[in-house]
Amino acid sequence: MNVIEQLEKLLKTEVLIQVNEEIKVIEKFLLKQKDSEDLKVELDYMLDVKKYYEQVLLHIDKKILSEEDAVKILQDLEDMRDDEDDI
Repeated sequence: MNVIEQLEKLLKTEVLIQVNEEIKVIEKFLLKQKDSEDLKVELDYMLDVKKYYEQVLLHIDKKILSEEDAVKILQDLEDMRDDEDDI
């Protein structure tokens, strides 16, 4: 499996699932705390993250994502995972 295939699998089986779950949780909290600017900002951020990774998948489908970019994205995902583990 090459780097691009690894990235595609990771995005489809883990990353986007987690992002969607996080969006649902934030939306649930927003129903209770409608005036929370922090939650609104966090929701906007997560929606942007989702949009970004969906764009990456689109680029993979169109075969326009380079291996170099795929490696960078995988490294960023690994760094984020490491940051979460530190919390």
